[in-house]
Amino acid sequence: MNVFLNSVLRGLITYRVAIYALLFLGILIYFRKFIQSIREWKKSVFGLERKITQRKLISALTGFALLIILLIGEFLLVTIIRPQMPAEVLDTVPVIDPLASPTATLSEEEMQAVVSQPTPTIGQDMLVSECLAGIVEITSPAEGEQVSGTVEIFGSVNVENFGSYKYEYSTTGAINWVTIAAGNQLKLEESLGYWYTSELVPGTYLLQLVPLNNVGEELIPCIISVEVVTEE
Repeated sequence: MNVFLNSVLRGLITYRVAIYALLFLGILIYFRKFIQSIREWKKSVFGLERKITQRKLISALTGFALLIILLIGEFLLVTIIRPQMPAEVLDTVPVIDPLASPTATLSEEEMQAVVSQPTPTIGQDMLVSECLAGIVEITSPAEGEQVSGTVEIFGSVNVENFGSYKYEYSTTGAINWVTIAAGNQLKLEESLGYWYTSELVPGTYLLQLVPLNNVGEELIPCIISVEVVTEE
């Protein structure tokens, strides 16, 4: 049941533009019917005729009100509920790209393995980073930016032979990457997921985006540093 509800929520968020368009179209149609029904009701004289036009009026008004309620619900879902949803609910929305090369879809067990895969501790001077615009990059937060609370991460993962990606954080100095979440869809200057920093000790952290190819090999990551501050 939870899987079904998550799928419905993801669909409502992913296709919000189309949903808005359909709702606005429906509202215009029912509003027009409502206006026409009022005119017919005012012109009606006989009792039976007035009853028929009254039914039309009630039907148009009901449809118009229902679509307004749905529009408000969709707006609240996108603007208020979506930022509070866990990253794993939002990051698994299937996106069909006709220009993308076919890639293997990760199973739930494989995705969990990517997230839980331990990363060895190394020195900061040994890190290799390559941030390329439109290929592998973190656009938000920016280098050196102060962050707090729930941070939505934006960027791109658009490498050849793409398989999946993960994003991780670590304290500076002795590097020990902690995986935050992973995804298996190409991204181009869009949301990669969320990072919950409320429980972290304020200070400087490294944030890296790691692409993996379709055989599970890690490619060169994009690494930035950010300042986690206390949430006000």
